[in-house]
Amino acid sequence: MNDEELDISSLINLVFKHFWLIVATALFGLLAAILVNTFMRPVYESSALLMINQENAGKLDESTYGSFTSMEDYYRTQYQLLESRSLLERVYKQLDLGQYEEFPTLKALHKAIKIDPVTRSRLVNVKVRAYDATLATDIANTLTEEFVQENIGNRISMGQDIIRALESTETSPEEQELLNSMPQVVNSDFIKSLKQQEAALERSWAQLSSKYTPQHPEVVSVKRQLAATQAQIAIETRRLVQSIKIELSGQFSGNNVRIVDPAIVPQNPVLPRKLINIVVGILGGSLIGLMIVFLMEFLDQTVKSSDDLEKKLGLAFLGFVPQEKLKKKETEYASMLKEGNILFAENIRSIRTMLDFTLADNHNAPFLISSSMQGEGKSNLSANLAVALAQTGKRVLLIDGDMRRSRLHKVFKVSPEKGLSYLWDKDPAKADYAANVQPAPDIANLFIMTAGQRPPNPTELLNTPRLAHFLQWAQTQYDHVIVDCPAILPVADTMLWGKYIPRTIFIIRYGKTNVRAAQMALDKLQKAGVKILGAVIGHYRPETNGLTYGKYGYYKSGYSYYYSSDHK
Repeated sequence: MNDEELDISSLINLVFKHFWLIVATALFGLLAAILVNTFMRPVYESSALLMINQENAGKLDESTYGSFTSMEDYYRTQYQLLESRSLLERVYKQLDLGQYEEFPTLKALHKAIKIDPVTRSRLVNVKVRAYDATLATDIANTLTEEFVQENIGNRISMGQDIIRALESTETSPEEQELLNSMPQVVNSDFIKSLKQQEAALERSWAQLSSKYTPQHPEVVSVKRQLAATQAQIAIETRRLVQSIKIELSGQFSGNNVRIVDPAIVPQNPVLPRKLINIVVGILGGSLIGLMIVFLMEFLDQTVKSSDDLEKKLGLAFLGFVPQEKLKKKETEYASMLKEGNILFAENIRSIRTMLDFTLADNHNAPFLISSSMQGEGKSNLSANLAVALAQTGKRVLLIDGDMRRSRLHKVFKVSPEKGLSYLWDKDPAKADYAANVQPAPDIANLFIMTAGQRPPNPTELLNTPRLAHFLQWAQTQYDHVIVDCPAILPVADTMLWGKYIPRTIFIIRYGKTNVRAAQMALDKLQKAGVKILGAVIGHYRPETNGLTYGKYGYYKSGYSYYYSSDHK
């Protein structure tokens, strides 16, 4: 299985783990959508269709819209004119829109209008939205009608100066200059050649005038030719102007903007879009739920996987201790005594194997089992790991090192009237080492030393040579010595045990142990010179979909068999 598959699997597990949170946010989104659909005031949209033809100005103005860019600029200008302030003001006043609550200002009217060109065509939809369907229709129709009338007025206004110049019987110098500057006149090849002749004759006349008198024959001849050329230019200009007048009168008889389809009163509102709102509500709620889940996971400072152990705490991973549902009257190590490959038991045996590798240089070295806080599963791990070691045929001594909150006598159902605290008794018979060790009732090779009666000063007792002498004796009598220590952060007892057994297995509760608390406990152990052999994740719960189990394989949920029945 590669890292990508593991990441996808982790994401799926995360979603399933918080499935009901995501469902809750999705339902919240659905509820929000229903409220919007219920209480949102219906909005109607009416649309009029305009056709805007490009002005045929080629014969009046040679700067035609020949290129695509120029055409695009032309139509963009028309669309902007449809939303111009002056046009909207006329519509606003004509319909007296100030009396409607949705149009308190001209800006509100502008927001209600949408100019929507039809792609690759000369058509444009003028859409207007309003709470009242009839009002939306009236605004759309009034706006398009005013735009058409404005366009006609603009076309007439554009030609007024030219028309005056054309219709004037005695043109002023300014009007004559206007006519002479018209493209048809300026670009006429014949008039260009005449003006070239005029320029050449003027130069000749100027040269001759500097040499001869005005009555000289050559001067008179050139002046006569110049006058004839100028007269011919005037005749040709008048001819062109007359043709322009005829053409212009035809062009201004029509309009390049027309209404194709007037707006009609809509029957159904465009808002709220009920189905879309519901879909968006559900999807949006689900997305918010996912974001909350990922945020929670990002902010989660607990340990849930071997990766967390390695990345957040820098600890070697020894294994999981699954959270187990026991029947009434079953002991905590009941699964270790059952036949078959039970998941819980297999995980404990896996930890036993990892521990064997960790203690490769000294397989029989005693070790502690510790945790940062109470309730992380120390005693459960201690009991089951001791059983697993005893099942290999080795003699195992399990010591309840917590004289403040002893528990192992309840787990193994042995007497608390013997145990660790009695080692300091003044009566030699009661203080005898062997006398304070009890065999586990139903497990061969396993021996228990309970914490005994709770002394008033546990820390002082642990800080005496008597404890060191006892541990030396225990190592000569048993193959394995395991001490179930108290939690590290409340008291210093574990560090005192570490003076004599400088190695420990550190247990962390799945999804509960805070990384900072664990790091504080680890710092204390390291300062005390205690070597951490590795960490175990206790009370582990497979993800809610029941498919994955950490990053080490796939198992069935319910902690049943994960090997086939014929597994050897």
